[in-house]
Amino acid sequence: MSPIYFRFPITALLISQLLFATIPSFAAEDCWLDIFDANDFQGAKVRIQGPAELPNLRELNGENWGNRIDSLIVGPKAQVLAFVLENYQDKAPSPPYHGDALKTWKEDPKSYSDKEITFGARHKEHHLGELFFHRDINSLKIKCVP
Repeated sequence: MSPIYFRFPITALLISQLLFATIPSFAAEDCWLDIFDANDFQGAKVRIQGPAELPNLRELNGENWGNRIDSLIVGPKAQVLAFVLENYQDKAPSPPYHGDALKTWKEDPKSYSDKEITFGARHKEHHLGELFFHRDINSLKIKCVP
């Protein structure tokens, strides 16, 4: 076997390994979630680098961010799944039915049954209250997407 035969596959292998080794770092750069404790992207801010799975937000950046998030911005290569409960739970014990009171307030009782929400890449939510998630997020999953 000639040395040229070995050089080419080894060189090609090294180049492909270098390319694939750097791709995740480019994706990770753009895979993040910015959270704010006030509406319109104001107040205290934390950037969470993805991919990440946070079963609770009690020790996020040294502070408790559970039931604190009021607005958010999703990075260009991130997808976020947010849960009302810790440990990615989407079902809470059924609260007492207050549908009549909600109807009196001209609210839809069904709108209060959602326990998780998804945000796509580049999404900006200036006030989670409009989605009935005002300061009501306690666990997160951030996936990096191409």
